[in-house]
Amino acid sequence: MRDYVLDLTARMDGATEVSDLPDMLAFAEGRLLSIHPFADFNGRLTRLWLWELLRRLSLPPVELVPVGETATTEYLDALRAGDAYDFRPLALIWRRRLGDRGAMN
Repeated sequence: MRDYVLDLTARMDGATEVSDLPDMLAFAEGRLLSIHPFADFNGRLTRLWLWELLRRLSLPPVELVPVGETATTEYLDALRAGDAYDFRPLALIWRRRLGDRGAMN
């Protein structure tokens, strides 16, 4: 967890452009879920943490839970890619999440 916090802090400091945010948020979500620090409630904790990051970054709230079978499958596939340190699929989801709310426009 210490390494996660240090890495996330560096990524947050390096996210100087709005276009950097999806990659940073994808790491924040995907890496925390792959660490799986608790026996239960990891998803809820991660969503709470993401809400806090969005607040700290002055970004609008976004839908964090996929809706529908297709979106759920895409999300789970993105999390599996994150387990292998490939956060690009999750960053695409974040681009849509933020773009749907106008934060990336």
